[in-house]
Amino acid sequence: MNRDLKAFKWFIKTQILKDPFNPAYATFKVTSRCNLHCTFCSPDYYSGKLGEGSTEIIKRIIDNLRDSSIVVLSFEGGEPTLRNDILELLEYAHDGSFYVMLTTNGYRLNDEDFLVKLADRIDFLHYSIDEYHWNVKALENLCKFRQYGLKVNVQTVVTRYNLHKLEEKVKKVRECNYKIVILPAIDYPESKVKLSPDPVELYEVMSDLKRKYGATINNSWGFINALIGKTRIKRVVSYAISIYPNGDLPYPDDINGKIVGNLAIEKLNDILKKPVVKELQNYMLNNQAKFEYLHLQTASFNSVKDLAEYVYEMIKWRFLGKA
Repeated sequence: MNRDLKAFKWFIKTQILKDPFNPAYATFKVTSRCNLHCTFCSPDYYSGKLGEGSTEIIKRIIDNLRDSSIVVLSFEGGEPTLRNDILELLEYAHDGSFYVMLTTNGYRLNDEDFLVKLADRIDFLHYSIDEYHWNVKALENLCKFRQYGLKVNVQTVVTRYNLHKLEEKVKKVRECNYKIVILPAIDYPESKVKLSPDPVELYEVMSDLKRKYGATINNSWGFINALIGKTRIKRVVSYAISIYPNGDLPYPDDINGKIVGNLAIEKLNDILKKPVVKELQNYMLNNQAKFEYLHLQTASFNSVKDLAEYVYEMIKWRFLGKA
C-alpha cells in the first residue's frame, strides 16, 4: 500500500475515529551488534543477545509490514551498518510502502561509495551524535551530506551531564538547514548508571531552544510540554512499535511489554488482533504511569493542532530537505 495513502488512513483512524492503538512508526532493530557500548543504552541492544535475522528473514518481516498501518520504517540496532546486506535491505523496503529511515552512529559515513548508494535507498538519515557516541566532532562536517542529497536528522541523547551543551549542537545543525531530535536518556531498570535528566530542567532548556530555533528542533511543543505534564493527555496511546532482529514483537513497548508474535511468520495486522494484545492494551490504559515513555513518544499526536504543525514541518522537510 502506498505510504501517503497509509498516512491518510492513519489520520482518519486515530484522529477522527480516536483509535489509540494504530501504530504508524516501527523501530526495526535489524541487529543487536554494535561497535559501541553506550552507557545510556540497554545491553540487549549492543551485546548481540537479540541475535540477527538472515537477509531472507528480514525481507519476510518487511513483507509482513507492507499492508499494515506502518508509515515510517526505521532501521536501527545495535548498529545497522554492521550488516553486510544493509543496502540490499534498505532498497527492498524502499518501494513506496514506507518512509525509510536509517539510524546510525556514523562510523561508515566516511565511505563515499556507501553514501552515494545510501542516498537512493532512504528518505531520511538519522545520525546519532553525542558525547556518548564519541562523535561530537562530526557536527563540524555535518553539511557535507548535502552533496549526496541526504536529508539528515541529527539524533542526540541528552543526559543530566550534557544538557548544558545542547544549544551548541542545535546551532551546528541549523547552519546546515538540517533537523535535530532530542532524546532524553532513559534509565533502564537493570542499569546502575542514572543519566536521565531532571524533567523540569530539560523542559526549561528545550522550551528556550524551541523558541530560538523553531523547526530546527524536531521535537514538537507537545513533546516538550509532556516532560512536565503540561500536555493534556487523556490516555496513553500506542502509535509506535519495536521489532527485534528475529521478528519478535514486544508490545506495547520494549520496556514493559511482552512478546506477542513474530513478524517473520505473521502479519502485523493479525498479531494486533490477538486476545493477548487486547489484554495488554487494557493493562496499559489502567496502568498509564508505567508507560510514561509512550506519553513522550506520542505527545505530538494527542491533538490535531500539534499533529498539523508536525506534519507541516515534515512535508517541508520531505520536499525541500530544509528545516
